[in-house]
Amino acid sequence: MEFKVSVIIPVYNAAAFVRQAVESALAQSETAEVILVEDNSPDNSLEVCQQLVQEYPRVRLFRHPNGENRGAGPSRNLGIEKSTQPFIAFLDADDFYLPGRFDHVKEVFASNPDCDGVYEAVGQYFEDEAGKARWLESDMAGIQETTIDEVIAPEDLYRTLTKGGHGHIHLNGLVIRREVLNRSGYMNESIADTLHEDTDFVLRLAAVGKLLPGNIHEPTSMRRVHAQNRVSAPRSPESIQRDRMRLRAATYGWVREHGTPEQRELAFRRLMRQWLSYPSKPSSGAALARLIRLPFSFPMALVEKDYWQECLDTLKALIRGK
Repeated sequence: MEFKVSVIIPVYNAAAFVRQAVESALAQSETAEVILVEDNSPDNSLEVCQQLVQEYPRVRLFRHPNGENRGAGPSRNLGIEKSTQPFIAFLDADDFYLPGRFDHVKEVFASNPDCDGVYEAVGQYFEDEAGKARWLESDMAGIQETTIDEVIAPEDLYRTLTKGGHGHIHLNGLVIRREVLNRSGYMNESIADTLHEDTDFVLRLAAVGKLLPGNIHEPTSMRRVHAQNRVSAPRSPESIQRDRMRLRAATYGWVREHGTPEQRELAFRRLMRQWLSYPSKPSSGAALARLIRLPFSFPMALVEKDYWQECLDTLKALIRGK
């Protein structure tokens, strides 16, 4: 199969950057088409997208019905639906690919016919000092390059990503075979407002597909850091925790239906860990109180044996402490 890629670019308020994103994708010989999904931007992004369509035959433009704003996840889903190629890549409208973006990816797919996806490193490009300052003040400050820091067997990738500690997979650095979507599904639009639908999507891909590393040591694309980045916008700790819990609940719900018992157990443990981590690491007494409250927000906890085991262990620790 010839390696040809559809590059999906959701566009929102990115008039200043989307041209570079599109042209960086078109510069790759493997790019058969660029799918722009303009998401009712308040700036003149739509006009810029229309200009790009006129200039480049490989660029196609879509919008949601009635020009609605639906968010990045639903926009990527629409882009996937409209795409035509056997391989799908992603790029944010304010980011850009580097030369040779698909060189390693192409080799991995060619050498591994059963491969469902390839992930690579994504670097950072600071657009301005204001964006850099805001980034360094956010909970994203520790991220300099988004990648997985070691080679992980595909059968261990879901477990590794769920437990954390070895990095992340950014959508800019991911290329998937279209067929894997029959097992993973598209992005969960019910959590599109959390900015975590991409994390849930990657976890589902890792749960059901064979994802292999490409170039995980050197960036093949760049994430642009600027003053309008949504991920670094100031947010309350309560808001951050709420959205992270929605992410963990969504992944658990999907894995419970489509994954293995081990994956379900890992997803629930990660959810429980997230619940117990806020607002800070608790004492045994505070941890037990939080555990007792968990089923009021997440009733499915009551059917998980790990919930009851955690309650028992925490109670024992409390008794020993006293």
